[in-house]
Amino acid sequence: MSDLKPATRALAFFSVLYQEDKIGPSEIINLLGPQYSDPILFTHDFFPMKDYYSKEMGQNLKRCFFFYPELIERTKLVELKKYCDALEKQYLLDSARTFNIDPGLICLDQVLLSSGKPYSHRIYLGEGVFAELTYQFQGKTYQSLSWTYPDYQHQEIISKFNWFRSFLLVL
Repeated sequence: MSDLKPATRALAFFSVLYQEDKIGPSEIINLLGPQYSDPILFTHDFFPMKDYYSKEMGQNLKRCFFFYPELIERTKLVELKKYCDALEKQYLLDSARTFNIDPGLICLDQVLLSSGKPYSHRIYLGEGVFAELTYQFQGKTYQSLSWTYPDYQHQEIISKFNWFRSFLLVL
């Protein structure tokens, strides 16, 4: 028999895609509100999913990550995803998104990314939100999995998530 215990807290991050000629990271940070006004910003040019998203969002897409070095409860992921989806819908332009924000959680043992789409490797959390195991921590580093998005498999991005994980060791 196991003893049921609460999950350890995690660090929030937002994976952000945006149309560079319509909106930028600082504007998206402002839209997120005061509780998310001071992220650690990381940009990266490797973005192999650009063609997939450009069908809906248009050209000139960029990706960045907003990291937040404050502990939150893992149960907050549903609320974060619903909040970001509402923002995306509020700022549609000609029925198309100008930005896409997917919140996630950085945990000591894993990185979780939220989604509104079901798939075999996603766990339903409730209220239309799924959690995808994006990385597992093994052998002193996060490891991607067979379903991990190609851009998350890039070594520089994994290194950044490993660096941000180190905040969990001192908080």
